[in-house]
Amino acid sequence: MIPPQNSDNEGFERKQLSNNVESEPQHHVEEEDISNSSVMTRSVAANRRAADGSDPYFTEGWQNPGWLATCSLFLVSFGVGGFNLTWGAYQQHYPEHVYGGQTDSFHVAFVGTIAYMLSTSLGLPMGYIIYYIGYRRTMMVGTMLVPLALFLASIANQLWQTALTHGVLLGIGASFCGSAVFILPSQWFIKRRSLVNCLGSMGIPFGSISLTPLTQYLLDTLGFRNALRTMGCILFLIFTMATLLIRVRYPPKLPLYRSTAGDAQKSSPLLCTPFILFLVFLILAPFGYLIPFYLMPTYATQALGASGSLGAAMVSVASASNCISRLVWGYIADRYGDMNTVIFTTGTTGVLTMVLWQFSSNIPMYAIYCILIGFTASTYVSLMPSIVATLVGMNHLYSGAMIAWMMSAIGGLLGTPIFMKLQATLGWTGAIQIAGASSLFSTLCLIATRLWVDRRIIRKL
Repeated sequence: MIPPQNSDNEGFERKQLSNNVESEPQHHVEEEDISNSSVMTRSVAANRRAADGSDPYFTEGWQNPGWLATCSLFLVSFGVGGFNLTWGAYQQHYPEHVYGGQTDSFHVAFVGTIAYMLSTSLGLPMGYIIYYIGYRRTMMVGTMLVPLALFLASIANQLWQTALTHGVLLGIGASFCGSAVFILPSQWFIKRRSLVNCLGSMGIPFGSISLTPLTQYLLDTLGFRNALRTMGCILFLIFTMATLLIRVRYPPKLPLYRSTAGDAQKSSPLLCTPFILFLVFLILAPFGYLIPFYLMPTYATQALGASGSLGAAMVSVASASNCISRLVWGYIADRYGDMNTVIFTTGTTGVLTMVLWQFSSNIPMYAIYCILIGFTASTYVSLMPSIVATLVGMNHLYSGAMIAWMMSAIGGLLGTPIFMKLQATLGWTGAIQIAGASSLFSTLCLIATRLWVDRRIIRKL
C-alpha cells in the first residue's frame, strides 16, 4: 500500500518510480519552491542513464543545485560530527569535576559512544520517517532535538541522566539530521561524486577544529552546564541554515521495498558477498579512527603529562590535517577509485597506530602522529556513500548506506570502552596494538571486497 504523499511534494511520482525500477525510469520533475525543498531537475537523454540507475544532471558546474545540498551536508557534518569529536573534552571533565568518586572513565566513555552509535545506527527507521514526511521536515525534527538534548544534559545530576540526554537523545537528534542530508549530494553528481562527498564531510574536521578548543574553553570558564547550553544554541543556528539549503532531486523511497515481479528471481545486491565483506570492514574501521581521536586528550594528559588545553589542541591539530586530507583523497578517489583509496589510507592508519603512536613518548612525536592519523583515518567515512553506490547501485543506495552506517556504529559504540578496559588491564601498549591490528584486519576485508568485484589490480574501482 502506498502511503499518501507528503506536502513537501517529495513523494511526487513515487508510484511510477517504484513500478519502473528495472525499466526506463520516469524522470522526477519538481517546480522551484523553497517550501518543498526541491528544484527543477533537468537531465540528459533518458537513454544515457548509467548502469546503476544514476541519471547525469545536465551540468556538474556551479549551476548544479547539488552544491547547495553539499553545503547542507557540510553544515550537518560540522555540527554532528564536529560535536561528537569534542567528546574527549567531556570524557576527561566528567570523571574529574562532575562525577568524581561516583563512577570511572570506562562507564563515562559509554555516554559519548552511545551518541555516536545512535547517530549512525537508526538509518532504517529514519528511512521510513523520510518517506512519510520528507527530507526537510526530518531535518527540522533533528534541529529541535539536538539543542533540547544539550539543554537537558546541562541540568543532569547523575550519570544515567547524562547518558539519556548527552547520549541517547543527542544521538537520536543527530540521526535525524544526518539521515536527511548525507545522500543528497550523490543524487546530483556522478563524475565528481567522491569529491563532493568529501567536501560535504569536511564539516567534521572543521567542526572539530572549531568546537573542540571552544568546548574546552567553555568548560574551564563557564562550567559544564553553561558550556552545554552555549553549544546547544550554536548547533541550533547551524542546523537551521542546513535546513534551508537542502535540495532534493529524487523522491525518497522506502529503505527496504518489495521486489517487483522482474526482481523475483534476482538476488538482492544488499545480500551479495562484496557488500557483506564491506560491512565487516565497517565494523572494524572505527577502531582505528574514533579511538585515536577520542583518546587524544586523555593520552596527552595522562601518559605525556600535558595540560587539558594542550590535549584538546591535539584534536584540533589532527582535525586540521583531516580537512586537507578530505580534499586530497576526494580528488585522488575520483581518478584512481574509491576502494583503492580507502584500502591505502586504512592500511596506513593501522601501521601509524602500531608504530608511531606506540613510540610517541613526548609531545612533539605525538603531535606528528596526530597530524598523520588525521590525514588518513577518516577517509572511509567520506567515501562510504560512493563505495556503497558502486556495490549496490543507485536504486539501493539509501538502504545500503543505512545498513553500512549501522554496521559502523557497532565499532563506534564498542571501540572506546573496550580500548579503555584494555588500557586499564594491559596498559597503553597492548591497547594501542589491538587498535592498530583492527585497522589492518579491516583493510584485508576491503581488499577481499575489491578483488571480488574485479580481480584486476590496475583498475579504477
